Amino acid sequence: MRSAVTFMTHNLQFTRTGSVWALWRLKPMPYGLRPPAEKDQVRAVHAALYRSLRGEGLLLGLVAEEDPATVVERMIDGLDVEHHQQWAAECEATLDLLEDIGLGHRAFWLAVPLPNTGLGMITEPASAAWADLCDRVGMARGVPSQQQIRARLIQAEAIRANLPVVLCPAPATVAELAWIQLHAQRRGLGSALALPTSAADEEMSTILTGPGVPAAVIDPCGQGDLKHRLNPVDVLKRRFLKITDMTTGEASYQSMAVVATPPAGGVAFPGGEWLGRIDACDQVVDFAQRFTVRPRQEVSARNRRANANLDDQLHQREGQNVPGGSESQLGRAATALAEYQAIIDSDELEVEVQSTTVFAVGSDNAAQTQDAMTQLVAYFAGMQFKLLVDPSAQESLWAAMLPGEPTTTVVRELAQIQPSFDAAAAVPLVTTELGDRKGSLLGLETSCPLPMAVLLDLLGAGTMSETALAVACIGELGAGKSVTMKTIALDQLDRGSTLVAIDHTAMGEWGLAVSEVAGSVVVEVSEHAHVSIDPLRIFPPAAASRVAQSFLTPLLNLSPTAELGQVLSDVLEPAYLRAHGLTSLGGLLAHLQDGCTLPDAGRLASAMRVFAGKDFGRAVFAADLPALDVANSPAIVFWSHLLQLPTATELNNAHLFEQMSLEKRFGRAAYVLFTAIARQRCFTNRHRLDLFACDEVHHITISPEGVEILRDWVRDGRKHLAALILGGHDAEADFGDVVLRSLIPVRILLRHRDATLAARGLRWFFGQKPESDVDPDLLKMVTTDLSPVIEGVGVLPERRGEALVRDFQARCGRIKVLQPARPARADTVLTTPTASDGSVVAA
Repeated sequence: MRSAVTFMTHNLQFTRTGSVWALWRLKPMPYGLRPPAEKDQVRAVHAALYRSLRGEGLLLGLVAEEDPATVVERMIDGLDVEHHQQWAAECEATLDLLEDIGLGHRAFWLAVPLPNTGLGMITEPASAAWADLCDRVGMARGVPSQQQIRARLIQAEAIRANLPVVLCPAPATVAELAWIQLHAQRRGLGSALALPTSAADEEMSTILTGPGVPAAVIDPCGQGDLKHRLNPVDVLKRRFLKITDMTTGEASYQSMAVVATPPAGGVAFPGGEWLGRIDACDQVVDFAQRFTVRPRQEVSARNRRANANLDDQLHQREGQNVPGGSESQLGRAATALAEYQAIIDSDELEVEVQSTTVFAVGSDNAAQTQDAMTQLVAYFAGMQFKLLVDPSAQESLWAAMLPGEPTTTVVRELAQIQPSFDAAAAVPLVTTELGDRKGSLLGLETSCPLPMAVLLDLLGAGTMSETALAVACIGELGAGKSVTMKTIALDQLDRGSTLVAIDHTAMGEWGLAVSEVAGSVVVEVSEHAHVSIDPLRIFPPAAASRVAQSFLTPLLNLSPTAELGQVLSDVLEPAYLRAHGLTSLGGLLAHLQDGCTLPDAGRLASAMRVFAGKDFGRAVFAADLPALDVANSPAIVFWSHLLQLPTATELNNAHLFEQMSLEKRFGRAAYVLFTAIARQRCFTNRHRLDLFACDEVHHITISPEGVEILRDWVRDGRKHLAALILGGHDAEADFGDVVLRSLIPVRILLRHRDATLAARGLRWFFGQKPESDVDPDLLKMVTTDLSPVIEGVGVLPERRGEALVRDFQARCGRIKVLQPARPARADTVLTTPTASDGSVVAA
């Protein structure tokens, strides 16, 4: 079968029939888990697309395989791997991991034949006929002149200017035009061509079909595979085409289906997005929608003629004996026509869309292809759509999916006629794509048969989108929250960032996670402390003053404006510290006891001495410990597992607060100190991404001081390249206040079997008010279908890491979070307990 396309340049295809087609790549709209109001907006954009066009058009939704090397290239984009050897090793291991996972995504194009005007109505078909004749007799084929090409580009640009801007219509490249043609011939083959990038077009400015795009070798029903002649029974059993690539000898077995009848009661919206939900069928399916758009005036004139004809037939049959039911059928037709015209009349912008939708599946063997088509037909039957898999129309339907091919009789006969608003309910131009253009590999978007890589670029996407540099994970114990946080943090470390983390676990999981990072420090805050975090010792005077005051004020329960609070502020002034040579809290205490002339200095010293002599305060007050090197340690983990922390009741009840133990008072202030040190460290260098990770964030937000620090961090962190990674169990309680939790852009919601906490997580995830209703289907998903726990078994390995994700662009979807690709690194981030034989203990 010779291609109808003879010449490609820019986004134009010249054909043997004299028509010239223009193609644009369309950017699909986020859909998936969006609320109903936003789905209505997506439908309106689709209606606007149809209304912006006149005449024929073709929408293509083709599944493009993605080369794992392309994903890894995005992971190292902008980095000098020579200076990031750990990241290079992770990327190399990721490449091996992805080789075993088929990756892909759906790409969309709009193709429109440009009208022949003036003399072009004669010259274009004549030129095409001459080119066709030259091909047949072996003569050199001519090419369009630059003047012709410029005229066609002007026509194409006029059409593009009317397309909805939100779809970002971009002229297709010649490489893309060639890919579409070749993809149709190699559909379903594991070696199918990856979708070219814009860089590929630099070497491909024009293409003549033949050497650039070989003709398709089509074998209807795969007759060449049979040892006997094809008979009618074989035709009914073999509803596919065998298409052979003559350059490689590989054969693609493809089966095409067309929508024959839609649901009798119409399509519900939302919920009936039959094209937008195509990937839910669990098969890799391409689709093409051939359509013709007619303006309202033309449709109304046609309907008036049809209505007059029906009235005339009804009038002629009055008083006559006619076959039973004929008159009632005419009456029903007249009623339906009147209702249809009322819809057209209700909106001055409304148009009529006559569309035929074709689906295609393919593989390297006939049985697999026919099984896939059987499942596709059953999937649409569940939505009350009837798909026709006609063995005699396979070749015609295959050609109908190619831009440049003329519309055939089969395609016209199976067209569905609808107003644009009804046609838009199919919402074909939607995506579940998540994540950023480059960055670390967070996981895989799993709602498609071919998963898509989801990348997280804290440094680039966060600053470009002008949102807070913050990621938060919510989930129950064992859902994978800590593993996700550690994976994100370690990826950023390998990419050149620094990390400060707080670890309250008894096993010291964050210390284990950073153990392979050279120069990392674990600060144990207990009587076993071996490193000092005395702010006067680890920071210069100006910073030391601020951090020390933020720690001592809650520790000593001082009001900043009371007498002792004023004394503390005075002695912590940088000039005072320098004048008296005070370089440690121990030295400050000695000075307050013996050398300070300020009023109430002795009282302040007595209050500090209560904590300075306790063993749990060694990390802050001991003079014999080496000081923490804040500036040069790539990863700092504050291990607080032995600290006692107050409850919310103790903090909010004045009587209980006064009786609170010294250990709990110190624990509360220590968390404020950790946060203050992290802020000072992360806000210092504005040319490097620095992270602060806090799992069980309620340990910080339980105090007003902690909430204030985190709230200010979220507001100002982007300016300083200071990022937050937070983890908790209750989105409403753990994140302190509505401002803090609302400003977090990247939200990861993992399994929560408790319905109340799951509902709170969903409201936070979608930015809903606390009193808002929660979608029951989403609630069921979070409680039962994200990494489900099987009694006596636990979570199956292939189901671990499932989560809902909201990215920097506020797109929402479902992913599977991936562990680090290197086995040694993966072992350091896992915290699931194991039995003595190494098996995972059931949750």
